[in-house]
Amino acid sequence: MKFTRLSILGAVVLGASLSGITASIKDLPTREVNGRNYYYYEVAPKETVYSICHRLGITKDELVKSNPSVADGLRWGTVLFFPVDGENTDESSSSPSAASSAEPKGVSIITHKVEKGQTIYGIATRYGISTKELIEQNPIVSEGLKAGQTLHISVPAKESSAPQPSAQTAAPASVASTTVSHEASASSGYIVKKKETFYSIAHANGITVKELEAANPGITVLREGQVLNIPTASAPAKISVDQLAEAAGVKPDSLNSSRQDGVPSVSVNDLAAAAGVPEQGTELSVAVVLPFMLNEETPSKSAQRYTEFYKGFLLAADSLRSNGTPVRISVFDTEGSTAKVHDIIANPELKKHRLIIAPDNVEQFAMLGEFGRVNGIKVLNDFIVRDETYRTNPAVMHGNIPSALMFEKAADVMVARMAYTVPVFLNLTDGANDKTEFIDAVKKRLDGKGTKYKTITVDGKLTKANLKELPAEGNYTFILNTGRQSDVNRLLPGLIEWRDEAVMPSIKVVGYPEWITFRGETLSNMHNLNTLVYSRFFDNEESPRSRRIESKFKQWYGVGMENAIPRQGILGFDTGMFVLNYLKNSAHSYDGVQNGFSFFVPEGAAGDCNGLLYIINYRPGGLIEKASI
Repeated sequence: MKFTRLSILGAVVLGASLSGITASIKDLPTREVNGRNYYYYEVAPKETVYSICHRLGITKDELVKSNPSVADGLRWGTVLFFPVDGENTDESSSSPSAASSAEPKGVSIITHKVEKGQTIYGIATRYGISTKELIEQNPIVSEGLKAGQTLHISVPAKESSAPQPSAQTAAPASVASTTVSHEASASSGYIVKKKETFYSIAHANGITVKELEAANPGITVLREGQVLNIPTASAPAKISVDQLAEAAGVKPDSLNSSRQDGVPSVSVNDLAAAAGVPEQGTELSVAVVLPFMLNEETPSKSAQRYTEFYKGFLLAADSLRSNGTPVRISVFDTEGSTAKVHDIIANPELKKHRLIIAPDNVEQFAMLGEFGRVNGIKVLNDFIVRDETYRTNPAVMHGNIPSALMFEKAADVMVARMAYTVPVFLNLTDGANDKTEFIDAVKKRLDGKGTKYKTITVDGKLTKANLKELPAEGNYTFILNTGRQSDVNRLLPGLIEWRDEAVMPSIKVVGYPEWITFRGETLSNMHNLNTLVYSRFFDNEESPRSRRIESKFKQWYGVGMENAIPRQGILGFDTGMFVLNYLKNSAHSYDGVQNGFSFFVPEGAAGDCNGLLYIINYRPGGLIEKASI
C-alpha cells in the first residue's frame, strides 16, 4: 500500500481531533489540489496561531500536523489546508489509533528547506517522487514555491535519513590563500536500478546528493540502466592552486604554490614572488571563513560582496609583503550552511591559524567563537554589529563599536562642538523621529552642564515661521531627530533660507550615520550648513588613499569595486592591514581608508571590542574632514 505524508496527517487529524470540531472546519471553502479536495483558510493580517486555532476550534498541534510550515512561523497571506473527510481512502485510517503512529511501516518523512532557485519538479525528482505526490504531501506549494519554506516528504524507509557526509568526506574544501584542497577526486561506476533516486543512491554510497550531482553533470533524470560516477573518498587531491583565485580574478601564473606539512599554502612571498621576500619571523596565519558560495553556478549578491572583501584582503597582504614575515591566508567556504561550518571546525587545518575572520551568521559565528576560545585562536567579528559574544568570550574581537558606546562617544563630541551655540532640537510631526537614544544622551549632557536648549516641532516642512522665536543674532546648532533623507530634505532648505535672510553669523547641523549615503542636493545642503555626522565608517572617495586602493583593485582584478556603502573591497583591505599588523606587532589600533580599529577590553567583558568612531565634518565649499575618536 502506498502512503503519503498527506494521508498520514489526514488520518491523525481526522481520527484524533476533528470529531468534535468538524462543523468549524466544514464552514471553510474547498479547493481542489491535484485531484483532491481540501478545506482552505487564508491567513489575514495580524492573525496568530492562537487566534486561528480558537476560530477553527482546533489545537496548535492539530494545525501544525495539517500544515507543517506553520511550525516555522505564520505569515500573512499563507493558505492553510485541511483534508476533506473521505478524500484519503485506501491511504489512511480514520481511527484514533492512526494518530499514535508517527510513520507507517516502510515510510519515513524527510524535511526539506526550499532554497532559492529550486522548483517543484527539481525537488520531486531529487527525492524520487512525482510533482503530483509532492503537492499532495505539501498542498501549500500549489500557491507557489518560496525560498525558506519547509516541506515534508515521504520516502521509503531505506531513504529515511537526510544525507550525511561520510567520515572521509566530512572535511570541507579548504583553500589556502588561492590554493584549493578538496576530496572525492576518484570515482567508480554505478548502474542505476529501477525506481532508484539521486537521494537513495547518494545515501547508499555515503555521499550527499550535491556530491553525486556534481560528479554527474548534465544528468537531471535517472533511468534504469544508466551508469553514474560515484565519488569515492581518497587522499586529498591537490588540484589547481587557483579555484578561488580565478573567482577573485587573480592570475594563476603569477603565483608559486608551496606546501607546509603537506598542506598547500600561498604566502605573501608566493603572491609576489618577484619581490624576493625572505622568509623570517613567525608566520602570520589567518583563516577567512565566509560564504563565498562557490557551489552556486551564479553567485548571489551577498556572495559577490564577500568575494570582493577577500580581494581587498589580498591587496593588504600584497602591500605588506616587504615586511619580511610570511603570511598564510587559508580560505574556507561556509556555503551559507551551519552544517558546513561544523565540517570546517572538524578540519584539523583550522587549528593551525592564529586568527579567524568569521561570517555574519549569528549561530555560525558563535560556533567559531567557541572553537577559538577552546583552541586559543582569535576570532574577528567584522559583520555582526549587535553581537555581544565578546562580553563572555576572550577569543572574540568585536570589530564594530557597540551602539551604546557609539552614542556615548558621539554625544560627548557633539556637545563639545556646541559650545557657545544654542542647541535646537528639530522634530517632524510625521517624520521618522528615530534618533531618540542619541538625543537623550545629548540632552543628558546639556542638562549636566546647565546648558539651555530649545525644541521645535515642524508640521510638513520647515519654514521661516517655525524659527521666528530664535533671535537672529544668535549662534545655533540644530539637531535633527531623523536619519531619513526625505525628512532631511524637508528641514535643511528651510534652515538655509532662514539663515541667509537673517544674515546669521554661525549655524551648524548635527546628523547621523545614514547621512553619509546622501548625494545630490541633500549633500550640497549638508556642506552649506557645516554638518557634523558620526559613523562607524567613512570613505572619502576623493582622498588620495581611497584612489590608490581603487586603482590597485582595478589593476589586479580588471573591474572596480561595487558602488555600495560600505565598500566591501576597502573593508577587506582595512581588515587585512589591521589583522596582519596585529598578528605581527600586537598593534591594537589602525586608522584605515574606510574603517578603523582601536581594540580594548571593556570593563566586565572578557574579549576585545573596537571603540573607534569617526566624526565627519561636511564643510562649506565641498570640503570634508574626518577625525577618529
